[in-house]
Amino acid sequence: MDPTSSASTAGQRQAEQPGPVMSPAAGAKLPNTEVNAAMDALWRRVEQLERVNQRWQRVVSGVLAALALVVFVGAASSKKAKSPAEVRAQRLVLVDKADKERAELTLVADDQPTLILADNAATPRLTLALSKFGEPTLSFADASRTRRLMLSLDLYGTLLRLADDAGNPRATLLVPSTGEPEMALMGKDNTILWQAP
Repeated sequence: MDPTSSASTAGQRQAEQPGPVMSPAAGAKLPNTEVNAAMDALWRRVEQLERVNQRWQRVVSGVLAALALVVFVGAASSKKAKSPAEVRAQRLVLVDKADKERAELTLVADDQPTLILADNAATPRLTLALSKFGEPTLSFADASRTRRLMLSLDLYGTLLRLADDAGNPRATLLVPSTGEPEMALMGKDNTILWQAP
């Protein structure tokens, strides 16, 4: 074997084998100092751009997460804001800030609906009710719960009755379904003071 050819073959093998990769981060320098400075500056700029890019990615991710949260909360609140189309109950009570009952819609004897409104002391003052025959009655009470004014409508006609503080009727006006209206004024002992006709 020719030593010259073996030397050239060895040189070719060394040329074919890859050498170490040189980069500014690994500290390899090119012979030209201007090129080295330019490469260092370029690498610094690339690193800065990568840091800025990462910051922007975090900001955008945070904004998207916040928007998703707003959409989710808005959808949840809009679902809660919907009122039911129908409420079924046998008794509804309204209370004030002091937890006193101020209004009540309920069913009384014979399953007849009754609406009661109360004053600040929770004393019933106005009552609207239907009898078992469906006849409406509206009555007003004083602070001692005495019914002082009553208006009712039944098969016989319309009746307006005014009472004193003891609950005794003192004046009545009846408009019958047939015939003439009647009016009467009574004394404390239920004696008729005046009547027409």
